[in-house]
Amino acid sequence: MIEKNEYYSVEFTDMTHDGMGVCKVEGFPIFVENALKGEKADIKIVKVNKSFGFGRLIEITSESPFRKRPICDHFSECGGCNLMHMNYQMQLDFKRYRTRQTLKRLGKIETEVNETVGMTNPYYYRNKTIIPFGEENGKMVSGLYRKRSHEIVDMKKCFIAPKTATDIVKFMKNVFVELNIPAYNEEIGSGVIRYLQIRNSYKFDDTSIVIVTKTPKLPKKDIIIKKIINKFDNVVSIVHNYNPKDGNRVLGKKSKVIYGEDFIRDEINDVHFKISHRSFYQVNPEQTESLYAKALEYAELNENDIVIDAYCGIGTIGLSAANQVKTVLGVDVVKKAISDANQNAENNNIKNTKFVVGKAENVIKSWKNFKISTLFIDPPRKGVHKEFLETLVSMQIPKVVYISCNVSTLARDLNYLKSQGYEVLETTPFDMFPQTSHIETVTKLRLTKQG
Repeated sequence: MIEKNEYYSVEFTDMTHDGMGVCKVEGFPIFVENALKGEKADIKIVKVNKSFGFGRLIEITSESPFRKRPICDHFSECGGCNLMHMNYQMQLDFKRYRTRQTLKRLGKIETEVNETVGMTNPYYYRNKTIIPFGEENGKMVSGLYRKRSHEIVDMKKCFIAPKTATDIVKFMKNVFVELNIPAYNEEIGSGVIRYLQIRNSYKFDDTSIVIVTKTPKLPKKDIIIKKIINKFDNVVSIVHNYNPKDGNRVLGKKSKVIYGEDFIRDEINDVHFKISHRSFYQVNPEQTESLYAKALEYAELNENDIVIDAYCGIGTIGLSAANQVKTVLGVDVVKKAISDANQNAENNNIKNTKFVVGKAENVIKSWKNFKISTLFIDPPRKGVHKEFLETLVSMQIPKVVYISCNVSTLARDLNYLKSQGYEVLETTPFDMFPQTSHIETVTKLRLTKQG
């Protein structure tokens, strides 16, 4: 019987989806953070559940040749990165392995899984950074959350956010302290500053800052604006967002632009975009170019195609495809994103698109009379609504390209589509989030059996 606080010498034979080492003690699975497959180590049991337990690494007695020393001082405590102890090639191999195993185990999908597409420089890649603020021992802190907690690790430097974002956070913290504007205290619900959201353009030198407060007003607003624009000449947008509600939601319902306009500019595959502070936009634009190129390759588009871009956001996929097809129809539930999508079409002189607001599962029903040839799906982590899948099947759309940020829900959805006559031809994982266990995939499907 395995019990808490016992010590064991083990060998790790596998890894979980989130990068924990898997070993067995008397046939009982134990998961251990920061352990790599193939390593031997001494561990301490810290928690025992009915069918598995958790251990803590005490000493590695035989180290993996793929282990590397994390370059971040916060790695052991911060919850932002969890694969930084792997060398980069192992990270890529791990993500391909997890994709293949998850599709097979959860979706009963046997398909070609290509090698993970990685980055030349797998650091400083995020174009969107959200940093919570808080108090610790009477001092303001800002950074990412400690693992499995709401305690903030006071950040010196982040290796997955742009250096500009780190500089802005450190500068703003000093400004708030200087102006005696307190951080939000989650325990008692007091204070002012909750989050900073910073967006950086990949192709242009644009930066936007959203200051999220617990209070309806931002104290000393004009002084704050002046200090920011005097220090950072690439800041083109400053937004104040009011979020009085408790919980994990970053942005509240009310926002006000207090400097510049509510967008930054960027470019993907020669299409220019304006991105507002609420719009969804892939956080790794360099990889996004490669991912969209693969999606378009999988779609095998021609000039007669009528394409649906579901969960379209600001229209990034649809607008990238527009010059190759007859018509693009896009849908998203976020009103501002659709406004941005239509504006982006106009700004790029693209006239064969139509973007509408609504739930994808409802809106695509109104497009049944179109002869839809191709469907791009890029849903949130929860995957595609079952009603959407049923409508897709009833419309007999011959070509489907599914972009996913959650392999588990991808496996579930592919399993259903396979049962309805779609063949899953291949999947390519993309490392959109280096140093973390998150995986982005693009999957090619074709309708082989008519309903």
